[in-house]
Amino acid sequence: MPTPEYRTPSTKSRFFSHRDLSLVRWLTLLGACTAPLLAQAQNCPTGDNTDDQYILGEVDGTASAMHWPTGLVWKRCIEGQTFENGQCTGTAQAKDWNTWAETNRLLPKSFTNQTNWEIGAGFSQNLLESGGWRMAYKGELRKITENCGDDPKVNRTVFPNTQSSSVWSGSPDAGASDNASGVHFRYGYGYNTDRYNGYHARLVRGGQSFAVLTSPSVQTVSAGNSVSFPAFTLAPSVPAGQAWGGARISGDGNPEFQINGTGGWVQQAIVKSGDQIAVRLNAPDSGSRSVTFTLRSGQTNGTSDDASNGGSEATALQETSASFTALVRRTDLSLQLPAGPHSGEALDLTVAGSEWHLDSAQSLKAASLATALPPRVTLPHGAVSLRLTNGTPGSNATVVLTYPEDLPAGTRYYKYGPTADNPDDHWYAYPGAVISGNTITLTLTDGDAGDSDLSVNGIIADPGGPAWITQDVAPIPTLPQWAMMLLAAIMGMLALNRMQVRST
Repeated sequence: MPTPEYRTPSTKSRFFSHRDLSLVRWLTLLGACTAPLLAQAQNCPTGDNTDDQYILGEVDGTASAMHWPTGLVWKRCIEGQTFENGQCTGTAQAKDWNTWAETNRLLPKSFTNQTNWEIGAGFSQNLLESGGWRMAYKGELRKITENCGDDPKVNRTVFPNTQSSSVWSGSPDAGASDNASGVHFRYGYGYNTDRYNGYHARLVRGGQSFAVLTSPSVQTVSAGNSVSFPAFTLAPSVPAGQAWGGARISGDGNPEFQINGTGGWVQQAIVKSGDQIAVRLNAPDSGSRSVTFTLRSGQTNGTSDDASNGGSEATALQETSASFTALVRRTDLSLQLPAGPHSGEALDLTVAGSEWHLDSAQSLKAASLATALPPRVTLPHGAVSLRLTNGTPGSNATVVLTYPEDLPAGTRYYKYGPTADNPDDHWYAYPGAVISGNTITLTLTDGDAGDSDLSVNGIIADPGGPAWITQDVAPIPTLPQWAMMLLAAIMGMLALNRMQVRST
């Protein structure tokens, strides 16, 4: 059942009726008597106000709590109180609405025709943009009471020693300019009442969101080591303003972040635009590991002209996140030859002296590729398909292939794929290969020679293999039939002549 709204009659009177004033006094007196007994009890067991929905910390030396479901940052104590040893101590201040709003400059945002609520015509500010402490709007105050037990209706661990009393909001009454909205923390109901009553104020900050985060490049690291990412700066969505909110990091590998290069490494914190964030995590034993840094803030719409939406101002949660990936760099791999006299024996691959990561490799028969080999070219050991990643775009990579036997003289390395002068997949002799004994050393350039994707993108693809080229044997020339007959006749005549000579 929704919490009922209480509203005084629309009137130009500056005072409650006796019935209304007696009700509020009775609720305040009852709350003051019962609050000490319940102040430390956890009475928000479910929903958006459980303990884990808040990030506790300090803002400019003030004990504060960031509310994860809304993105807003709250003072943990009522104005006038101070936070010591987990408690709010001292006397909470009570002032009329206009004193809080204009004299103390806590009105969230000035609005057109604010003079009807006795806010000076020259008074101008926008704490939603600047991110300064401000009065909370009525809906924001009521949000921190949801799913909590009554008297006081709020998370008593996050907001200790809260009184079951009335708190002014920054919302003027849309229906009566003598009134403004408040929230009573005994039951969490909102109401409109005379602006001249003296109530408490609980301040909040936030109102604009952070700019969108961008995931950084993958970092390569040795197995099991910790990897740190370059620091990045949180930016506001409104360049001239300041955003406030909270950050959390999640994932395997004990991910943590640090703010502005000082203090400890944490997994959650209250943050603001301008903060520099550094992230670190432990790399896995193999493969890759990603963690997520999540940033939340609120986007608040202020009071409209003539307070037409007074009491209905709202804050929408805004979230942005970035992934941080650590990749264990692999530099060697062993495959089985797919063909030839050494089929099934080991072919060893090594990425030598560079930042490149051997992402994948496989051996395959040349016939599995779409285009047939050129005439007289054979790949007796089959082909190898490599994929290298995480290199500096445009840089070279050196790959060494080691075969189980010496490669014969005249062996050349043939690659398969497009080239700068021929965009179609084809076989071609690759000049960037040095063959010595049983090794082939390849020099491959990202986006250029030896890279089959022809893109400067930090990725190199290399299908190819050692090729033998057979030489043509020149055919023995033959005489045509008539020449053969003529030759036979000549030989016959020579033989007959020789016989005649002998007879003589």
